Amino acid sequence: MASRIIAVCGKGGVGKTSISAMIVKILMEQPGRRILAIDADPAVGLSTSLGVVPGLTIDEIRKELIEKNTGGRTADTRALLERLDYRVLQAMVEKDGFAFLAIGRPETEGCYCAVNDYLKDAIEALSSDFDYVVIDGEAGIEQVNRRVMDRVTHLLLVSDASMKGINVIRTISSVAQGLMEYERKGVIL
Repeated sequence: MASRIIAVCGKGGVGKTSISAMIVKILMEQPGRRILAIDADPAVGLSTSLGVVPGLTIDEIRKELIEKNTGGRTADTRALLERLDYRVLQAMVEKDGFAFLAIGRPETEGCYCAVNDYLKDAIEALSSDFDYVVIDGEAGIEQVNRRVMDRVTHLLLVSDASMKGINVIRTISSVAQGLMEYERKGVIL
């Protein structure tokens, strides 16, 4: 079976994390399935929902590599990250029935683009090792617009019934049509 990648996106505060956790728990009921849960939301809620304490995050790896290998300069960061992908494997937490990886939260102000780029690479590199990858995306359009999840099998948009929420998932859906490859798309209100 090819990897099934389920990206859960949408408006903030509407239950994306709870739905992501429920999907992981339902998939765990299928014995022998290899499942990777990715907490791609800097708010770091999926770890709590699944009872996981991440020891190392994607953002911490990125910062460590920048500090250790470039003296704080970011010009060489991309090449360093490509050579040191094994750190992502060290960041993965193994639980009964699934593996877990967290993006982490920004400790400083500024753009989160670099860590999202690295998350995209990690998703592409790791997905073939799992039957299912469940991604709890951050609120809004940023990760879709930045093509963090550019190839998924299932795009699940989550919102409340407010006009603002409906507009957020409409925008995500519209942008995803041009920037993402997906087999199926659905909405949960």
